[in-house]
Amino acid sequence: MVSLRGLTGLGFALAGLLVVTGAGAAPPPVAGERAALAALKHAVAAGRLSPADAKTDRAEVGRAVHLVRTLPQARRVHVEVALEQIGALGDRLTNPRALAVFGQLRANDDWFAQRAAPKNGTDITDADGIVYRYFPGRCFEFHPLANVSALNARVAAKDVAGTQRLAAALEARAVSRGSGGIVWEYYFPFGGRPPWVSGMAQAVGAQAFARAASLLTDDSADLLHEATASFRSVPGLTMNLAAGPWIRLYSFSTNPVLNAQLQSVVSLQTYAQATGDSTASSLATRMEQAAAATVSRFDTGYWTYYSLAGNPSPLSYQKFVVQLLHKLAPSDSRFAQAADRFATYLRQPPAFKLATAPAGSLRFWISKPASVSAWTPAGRSVRLSLDDGWHTIHWGEPKHPGFYAVHLTATDYAGNHATFEALPIVKVPGTAHRAKVARRVSGAAPAAAAVPFAVGAGIDDAGQATLAGPLGMQLVRLTVPWQSGQTAPDPALVSSLASLPASIGVVVDLNAGQLPVDAAGRAALAQYAASVARQAPSLRDLVLAPAPTVTTVGAYADAFAAVRAAVVAARAGVAVGPSFDGSTPQPQPTAQALARELARDGTSADLVSFQPAATPGVGVWAVGDIQKLESTLAKGLGTAPSVLLRAGSGSTDYAAAVGSAFCVPNVSAVLLDRLVDGTTPEQTTGLYDANGNPKPAAADVKQAIRAVARGAVVCPGQATRVMPTTLTFPDRLSLSSAATIVLGCDRDCLYLVALDRADGQPVVARRGSLDGGDPARTITLPERSLSAGGYRLDVRLVSRVGPGTVTRRRSALLSVG
Repeated sequence: MVSLRGLTGLGFALAGLLVVTGAGAAPPPVAGERAALAALKHAVAAGRLSPADAKTDRAEVGRAVHLVRTLPQARRVHVEVALEQIGALGDRLTNPRALAVFGQLRANDDWFAQRAAPKNGTDITDADGIVYRYFPGRCFEFHPLANVSALNARVAAKDVAGTQRLAAALEARAVSRGSGGIVWEYYFPFGGRPPWVSGMAQAVGAQAFARAASLLTDDSADLLHEATASFRSVPGLTMNLAAGPWIRLYSFSTNPVLNAQLQSVVSLQTYAQATGDSTASSLATRMEQAAAATVSRFDTGYWTYYSLAGNPSPLSYQKFVVQLLHKLAPSDSRFAQAADRFATYLRQPPAFKLATAPAGSLRFWISKPASVSAWTPAGRSVRLSLDDGWHTIHWGEPKHPGFYAVHLTATDYAGNHATFEALPIVKVPGTAHRAKVARRVSGAAPAAAAVPFAVGAGIDDAGQATLAGPLGMQLVRLTVPWQSGQTAPDPALVSSLASLPASIGVVVDLNAGQLPVDAAGRAALAQYAASVARQAPSLRDLVLAPAPTVTTVGAYADAFAAVRAAVVAARAGVAVGPSFDGSTPQPQPTAQALARELARDGTSADLVSFQPAATPGVGVWAVGDIQKLESTLAKGLGTAPSVLLRAGSGSTDYAAAVGSAFCVPNVSAVLLDRLVDGTTPEQTTGLYDANGNPKPAAADVKQAIRAVARGAVVCPGQATRVMPTTLTFPDRLSLSSAATIVLGCDRDCLYLVALDRADGQPVVARRGSLDGGDPARTITLPERSLSAGGYRLDVRLVSRVGPGTVTRRRSALLSVG
């Protein structure tokens, strides 16, 4: 912020230049001059402005006119704008408005008499601390929100003198409204006709004057009166959404803006607490509830919308919203969860998808707004600023045959960077033989795909496990209780474990409700765990439960060490790990103690089963804190164990949990709370009802698992490389028949198959796409007569989701003729 105090003397120096002597016709008036003078004359005649004040204002008009006539075009235009804004008020000019717009004119005269235009958003202040903000193409504008925010800052700094000056200056510029309300007006067009007002500025104004009253105790009655008058205009500057009242950032607009609503809630809460205004408190509560119910609509999944019109948030507003959500988080878990997600978006790089495109083009989707650079030897480099969504860059077909690599780099608003390599542009000899795009053909039923992690759900008995397979699940979780002193499971449990289907892996939660405290007890628990491992053919993982606390971690670690040693000795290949509850008090000290105690016992962990806290917050570890758990355990154990992530309860969350867990590094499986409903109200979060009938959420989870298997889930920051599941080249080529290959991809892919001469030049090519995990397909190249010589089939693959580098495979040299 730049002060104008050092520039005020310039006004007197220039005033002496305003009297022009000598004969000759008077110069024509400049834009806005006549209208400004007419507005002053009308205001005096109507008794809204004193003659003395009007005289001072006319002198400032004269000074502005002189500057318009003498300054270079690039500087005088801003003075013209300020002058024209006065004239635009016409017969609406009053004393408060005159103080605002003539103070604004003076600020512009002082600045542009000496300087060129500053950068966008530059703030300057006058002797009273009034803030004027620069807008490119316009001028320094009186800015109510910046001014009431400045008053808040003066109060926070305990600047008594500065608070007094600015509060008095703002009081003088406040325009009265009905019912005792006041507003501070904006005098420039911004999508609506001026003067207009901001509900957010009024709410912050009420807060700032109420806080000023606590600092300036001698003036508190007057300041509280101004605070109340500012609030009285707020209800009329709200609109009704389905979720409740929403502040109008601009009085002329019904477009809901997130930061405006959140800041207004915070400001009204402060004002209501300071004044005891129950009406304000009630409005703040209803606005807070509306914001909590609506915040998810501003979430793109990778960035935020500034408003529900769908325009992306600039970086400063993204950060601002995160700060406001953290302030409101204690009152509603939806704010805490949104704050966690939105803060993550500030750290995530852009993510991409690819699609087939015409010759010489690149078709891609980007997850968030970014600056994109694309380059290829086939044409000029391209630099674009793009919003999220699908885009096509077209270079055209190259002149000469060959392969032309394509690279793209994107940098988002926060500076996060991502890059990928696309399939090359290819030019084959003869315009009739460019790389053709294959038509999508429906294949047979998808084959099971190898996935980087597994999905499972909790079951109550072994008979429910058969319901996991139809959803595409690879795991079930079964709780096995242990009673103190037991050394082997009872026959019924053994029979149940043996009946589990071999196609489904089993995670056993061995629940030692009462941890053993002596060697004999630990030996019994270890013997029991080993017996379970031997008699459960489908056992994949064994987890010791319940999770330790900071007070039980010593006994837990001793018991775990005994269990792991016994299971490893009894059955190779079974992973054994501890459980950890992110909602336990003091999660960081608990994890540190667990790692330390396990290291002391000379044991390690193959995995950790993590139940995250449902809501992010202080003193708990939620899903976003997995890295904290991993790094804490790694410091004590030397390596970070893989994570079995327990999904939150509530079937509506399950499909999202599958996709989000897939994107978390080092998560080997996500385990949903329940597969089948139980008999109590708390046990109704399954994917099947108690009779085994699928609920609507089951189809969503099945689709999410299929998307994971295909590699169709977008994971920002993760670039993936496609590998062929099947690739069969022909043994020979003929002079006239079309060449074919058989190809399958391990994830959704784009392919480019070409027939190259021995020197690497393409002869014929075809592009297309395949779904990951589908049965391999035969791809036939366009027919072309071949000359005698050596040829290779050349296959390039790139991931359709999260592309990284291109995978290339070539056949042996095949002779023709």
